[in-house]
Amino acid sequence: MLLTFVLTAITIGFSAGVTPGPLQAVFLSYAIKGGWKKALPAAFAPLLTDGPVILLVLLILNNLPDTFLRFLQIGGAIFIFFLAWESFKAFRQFREIETGQETNGFQTLLKAALMNLLGPGPWLFWSLINGPNLLQLWAVSPWWGVVYLVCFYGVFILTNIGLILLFASMRRMGEQVRKSLLLVSAVVLAGFAVVQLLQGLQWI
Repeated sequence: MLLTFVLTAITIGFSAGVTPGPLQAVFLSYAIKGGWKKALPAAFAPLLTDGPVILLVLLILNNLPDTFLRFLQIGGAIFIFFLAWESFKAFRQFREIETGQETNGFQTLLKAALMNLLGPGPWLFWSLINGPNLLQLWAVSPWWGVVYLVCFYGVFILTNIGLILLFASMRRMGEQVRKSLLLVSAVVLAGFAVVQLLQGLQWI
């Protein structure tokens, strides 16, 4: 039984890492702007935010009104719009970004963590997918639950790191490619923000 859940954790962790979303768009933006060293801390953002998310989901989220998630979606959409605007400014001011000071790793981590916390993804993910698995294992033994979490986050974080290194390698493709990728990240982030806002307003 434990082996089955370990394989499940590994599969889910890899899938969560490679599935396109706002966090992956942030990885692209920061990897292109600052290189892998300054983007790498963003890979660990889920470790900062998922603790409170897991506790709230498993203990009280199912008893909260639907408006909680709606306000969370709207707030997260606004913050993702802000990150999209930052990427767009970096695109418009590309040469200044290249020669100026970059966002440091700690700021990158905080922004990625805040975006992750405000997005509905982790809340829905732990409520519908990972939460039930964790509860089932925790009922058998807390240690089994710990093993599940270690396997999931180990693969998830390693996948995040791999994506950041891949995106950062694109910096070698030339100035025009890097500039274009900044525009792509801005458009993708803005797209996720629009969808999240519409969901929060229950228009879709």
